[in-house]
Amino acid sequence: MPFCTITRRGTNTLDNTPHRRPKGSPGEQGLAWGGVGPNHILAASWLAYAAFYFPRLAFAASKLGLLADPSLALSRAFLGLADGLFLAVYAAGQFVAGALTDRIGPRRLVVLGLGIACGASLLFATASAPWFLLVALLLQGTAQATGWAAVCSDVAQHTPPHRRGVAFGILSTSYAFGALAAPVLLGWFAYSVIGQWRAAPLAGATIALLVAVAYALWLRAWFAPDQAGRQVRASKRQPFVLLRSRPLWLLSGADFLLKPVIYATVFWAPVLVRDALPSLDAGAATAIAGLLGLAGLAGPLLAGTISDRLFGGHRVRPAVFALLGCTVALLLFPVAARTQRWWLIALVLLALGITLYAAESLIVGVAAAEAGGSQAAIAVGIVNGVGSVGGILGGLVPGLVTGTSLFLALAFTALIASLLLIPLAYKASGHDHSLR
Repeated sequence: MPFCTITRRGTNTLDNTPHRRPKGSPGEQGLAWGGVGPNHILAASWLAYAAFYFPRLAFAASKLGLLADPSLALSRAFLGLADGLFLAVYAAGQFVAGALTDRIGPRRLVVLGLGIACGASLLFATASAPWFLLVALLLQGTAQATGWAAVCSDVAQHTPPHRRGVAFGILSTSYAFGALAAPVLLGWFAYSVIGQWRAAPLAGATIALLVAVAYALWLRAWFAPDQAGRQVRASKRQPFVLLRSRPLWLLSGADFLLKPVIYATVFWAPVLVRDALPSLDAGAATAIAGLLGLAGLAGPLLAGTISDRLFGGHRVRPAVFALLGCTVALLLFPVAARTQRWWLIALVLLALGITLYAAESLIVGVAAAEAGGSQAAIAVGIVNGVGSVGGILGGLVPGLVTGTSLFLALAFTALIASLLLIPLAYKASGHDHSLR
């Protein structure tokens, strides 16, 4: 039985067979609701999810300042524990987010999540004790869990199968852009303009609030949820069939192994660069770390385009190649660090960003959404949720393990993730997603 089915004639869910767009398809329905078409939905979803990263990475941008703040007296191990707690809440929230997306609608959930992220970031900016900081991060983890399943569901509902790889590639550059822009902008504002780490979460909160308002007005998120979403939510559910899906759990297992690499590098990138090049100041280390996100902008676009045009819609094969490239890049980072040449470290970060974000965008984006069919939000929530459980280690371990040992461990997990996907890579090319 295919993952992706047509629940009713004339209703475009995530079917993976080429067909002509019927009258009243999601694109036309979107236009009927206030002139909001598929391209508008993709653009607004991109903007919204990129905005999530500013309050999310305010903590990463603040770490060097937090370690130097005598009023808090925080250790590196404490910061790693804080990241672990944040990611634990984020992981748990992923499983709830898919169901909430179906219940209240993806656009309402995005607006709600950005609002909570704004409040949590403001709370973090006023933290006067370690426990207060932890409360703010736990609330931030709850807010961040609302975003990805919702935007994936909205975009998938309005994109035909033959364009879905490119559409999700574009959407996935949102978190690559966020990982690039947020730490650099927040770090510059906090250290160079204001001279105080608390300016980073304040700036993140401001950006989240402004984008939440713009998104809500653009898509009329609260007052006119999309017709396609209501039709999908009204369709017959098959949750137990979805949970028995072998490909879905293989994707989840691969993301469980990949997420530690993502969070270890994104959350700790400025610190890892500073460890490799101790002579750098905080601003320079943060700027070089931003290259990881810069390269990540290209990764999802390349992966999505290649999966559509060269692999006939097969998402797993290019993901396996990307994971192998990620493994090599991780092994090269300690080698580059020993040379003490910043440009070699920069090149490795660029290679790591391309391969890392290419693999992640395919696994937790278009492949997971297509695996879920009409229940795309739930499928994405499962894959991203299982992955985020593994990602807890990505926030925690760099606070405890440093140097070559850390990068060897991350390279090993990326390699195992690629091996886990090999059974799916042998499936027929195209949109072949059967519940075997």
